[in-house]
Amino acid sequence: MDFPVRKLPTRETLIRVQQQQDLETDASGVDLVLSLIATADLIRSTIYARLALHHDLSEGKFILLMSLYGEGEAAATELALRIGVTPATVSVMVKRMLSAADPLITMSRTQADGRTRMIALSPTGRELIKEALPGHLKAIGSFAEVLSGQERESLISMLRKLLRTSA
Repeated sequence: MDFPVRKLPTRETLIRVQQQQDLETDASGVDLVLSLIATADLIRSTIYARLALHHDLSEGKFILLMSLYGEGEAAATELALRIGVTPATVSVMVKRMLSAADPLITMSRTQADGRTRMIALSPTGRELIKEALPGHLKAIGSFAEVLSGQERESLISMLRKLLRTSA
């Protein structure tokens, strides 16, 4: 999961292409979005490489475990909605995780409907999340340390504005 840092086109390159193609696109907007993508890739790669190195957790496995830790047990379909993948993907993840020597999750049938299987954290999974979480949050937060508190709040506000307009 180690992404190479993308080499972005410079603003000058964007402007030159825009002029060559006679495009009416704002080069600063393109530059902004490309920079956001590259920054997100770098942050994501760094924090999940750390989880893999220190806790043998992939991004998908960590997200699944965090959902169970934060929101409690769930059926596979609900878990898929929570973490933004298909039920088939959750099914594969669960099968792999249950086949481990010391599984991080458990699966049990519900009493109300014997067909529904609930997925929950095992004691080992709960301990692993508790152990990994402080370092994970610190690794995430370290990316923001170059910004002042006011800059952070301003950037958060601007990013939320972008999210609202694209939804």
